[in-house]
Amino acid sequence: MRIKDSVWQGSFGYWQNLFIHQNILSIGYTAWNGFWHLGRGIVVCKIDTPINGSINWSVDNVQYDLQFISRSHATAYLQQLELEENTVSNLVQIIDSYEPEKAIIFIILANGQIDINLLQNLAISPVECYEQVCKRWEEFQLCPKS
Repeated sequence: MRIKDSVWQGSFGYWQNLFIHQNILSIGYTAWNGFWHLGRGIVVCKIDTPINGSINWSVDNVQYDLQFISRSHATAYLQQLELEENTVSNLVQIIDSYEPEKAIIFIILANGQIDINLLQNLAISPVECYEQVCKRWEEFQLCPKS
């Protein structure tokens, strides 16, 4: 019998994939909206709630804040996170070369840790995420629509 991802990933403490899976529409929306208005950049997700093994990712919602950091502000933002200089420089190179319509540079700040991901080969593109959220705006209530 195969153990479900939500069980084995939670057991080993790596919950980020489950969080991303549960929130991909909001993450993709933020990525494409940010790119559309500000150009290339990164999506940063801050989670203040402690993440532990008691979360059932199938039903529990974790509160989070998403922010898009443009390329022009990325270096200063990443330095504020006290990342090593070579990590900052590598991330800036990735920002300059990723495909915004197909990929998302995603940073999760939670449990006192920084998790950096390049989300690619997604089942739903950032553009499609944006379109879905716009069609179903009331479900997401990310912020007042202007």
